[in-house]
Amino acid sequence: MAHSNNSVITGKFQGSLGKELVFRNWNGKTIVAKAPGRRKGEPTADQLKTQDSFLMGSRYAKAISSGANPELAEAYTAVLKPRQNLYSRALEDFMSAPKVVSINTRFYKGAEGDKIVIRAKDDFKVTGVSVEIYAADGTLLETGEAVSDIYDLDWTYTATQSNSLLAGTVIKAIATDIPNNEGILEAVL
Repeated sequence: MAHSNNSVITGKFQGSLGKELVFRNWNGKTIVAKAPGRRKGEPTADQLKTQDSFLMGSRYAKAISSGANPELAEAYTAVLKPRQNLYSRALEDFMSAPKVVSINTRFYKGAEGDKIVIRAKDDFKVTGVSVEIYAADGTLLETGEAVSDIYDLDWTYTATQSNSLLAGTVIKAIATDIPNNEGILEAVL
């Protein structure tokens, strides 16, 4: 990809030149790149899924950048990376699901009131973490929302029921972000 500081030759070119080159302007510079080629064959199932996800992300980013939610637009603007605009930041958040990094069950002994600590992260913000506890036979014992700490790093879930058979118990943590993407992690006791 070539760059130009709007020289006499490239001027303020924008668009395509034949089917060979594409010119665009970014931050006062003209960017020159090879024109994309046409896809050969039918898209695969994974490609169709990616296209659909990108379409939904594009709609989300357009809504944010059009001013539908000024507070969220301001929050995204505050964390822009170099050469990034509001639209691309919102699209990046939509396309990136949060991740549940760990489930700490050290303080969970199966008693009501025991704590489970979940660490979750996202490229922008984790908005919630829900916890599901399953018995060894797959029966759902309880479900609920975890509460974040003051740093929004760890989320603590307080058990509401007793569980006398801990062996084989599955604890599932589901983190969500602003565009409602989910990241899931399970721990087996």
